[in-house]
Amino acid sequence: AAEKFGVPFTLSTMSICSIEDVASHTNAPFWFQVYTLKDDEFMKRLFARAKDAKCSALVITVDLQIMGQRHKDLKNGLSAPPKLTPASILNLATKVPWGLEMLQTKRRFFGNIVGHAKGVTDPTSLGSWTAEAFDPSLDWERIKQFRSWWDGPVILKGILDPEDAKKALAVGADAIVVSNHGGRQLDGALSSIRMLPQIMDAVGDKIEVHLDSGIRSGQDVLKALALGAKGTMIGRAFVYGLGAMGEAGVTKTLQVIHKELDTTMALCGERNVADLGRHNLLLPQDFATRWA
Repeated sequence: AAEKFGVPFTLSTMSICSIEDVASHTNAPFWFQVYTLKDDEFMKRLFARAKDAKCSALVITVDLQIMGQRHKDLKNGLSAPPKLTPASILNLATKVPWGLEMLQTKRRFFGNIVGHAKGVTDPTSLGSWTAEAFDPSLDWERIKQFRSWWDGPVILKGILDPEDAKKALAVGADAIVVSNHGGRQLDGALSSIRMLPQIMDAVGDKIEVHLDSGIRSGQDVLKALALGAKGTMIGRAFVYGLGAMGEAGVTKTLQVIHKELDTTMALCGERNVADLGRHNLLLPQDFATRWA
């Protein structure tokens, strides 16, 4: 789907497919998203593997030093590996075609971790490794260290404050992603779109700014671009399409968002995304300033 639309996609450390697996199946440019882990040797090997796979940019996630209280996951019993419970078995029983397709898949484990991280040889040992691997002491010196291990473009994802945006610029980041992790990390965090104007005012002419979290339609994309973002990321829309129709669903999702963006631009009297600006939006006077 990414190849068809000519857009980059992001591969995560916690993805099912490995870096090498993805690189061998696509000609589209892709970024590699990493979490800030304690194990330096594992991180260095991860960076080297990404470089060998010709990954075009490294995305360092800076808002996941510890796992948030994800009530939906707790309620639904989400775990790795999945646990068979009466509720999950009943749920699977209503999705027989999907279950049969999943039984035929070649990739069922976390390919970037299982067999690569020390002590993680199977999915069962993944849970304990994940609980101990994340580095809660993350600071800007640590980001500088990661930057020194990678000689390509570096993007910092999870910036939600103008001062952090300035610090990202100071440590040598090539771009930032304004994101609240889809609202999954800190209940009550401000939305990415609300913080975007302040961050653009602080660093927008010095560093490339993208936006993540809350993009559900092409109209959402237009709002972000009009406020100065160079691009947007989609997560749930992508997953919804994938879950419903597989690869065809991802393609359909991108088509829908593209059409919505095109239609909204036409209704705003614009032909080129480069011409979008704050003149296309009506913002409340206290949109980004009413917080004490």
